Amino acid sequence: MISCAFEKRWVTVSASLVVVALLMFAPQTWAQTSVGTVGVVNGNVTIVRANKSIPITAGTALRVGDKLTTGPKSSMTVSLSDGSQLELNESSTLVLTEYALNPDGSRASTKLTLLGGLVRSLVEHSPSGTSNFEVHTPNAVASARGTMFDVAYHEGQAPPAKP
Repeated sequence: MISCAFEKRWVTVSASLVVVALLMFAPQTWAQTSVGTVGVVNGNVTIVRANKSIPITAGTALRVGDKLTTGPKSSMTVSLSDGSQLELNESSTLVLTEYALNPDGSRASTKLTLLGGLVRSLVEHSPSGTSNFEVHTPNAVASARGTMFDVAYHEGQAPPAKP
């Protein structure tokens, strides 16, 4: 009888320690509300958050789930918390799908969804050794851990000819 009560307490304490350890070493997604800020805004640019359009100016804080849209002859830049930069060209729509940092502030995972247009990503190098910055389109995924690259998607338009 005494042995059984001790075993139950040990299991409860062990389970609690595992949960605490997982929370301490998991990427920080829940504590981070802002993933970055808007930089330069040119022309007609909108942000939709929780199905509501919010005012946009340089310095506007961005969150996971925000949908950024640029109109014709419009553009914007974004500075992410990990030091990476985004340039969204005219007539583009981008969703900040996922953003997580490690406890040391380095990028654990960034996922963007380009629904149309062109985005240039200047990705801050990640020491993790794995690609943890992704740009998704309806028909492809581009990923990196530190570089500069462009991704374009235009529905109904054939891809460029190969050289």
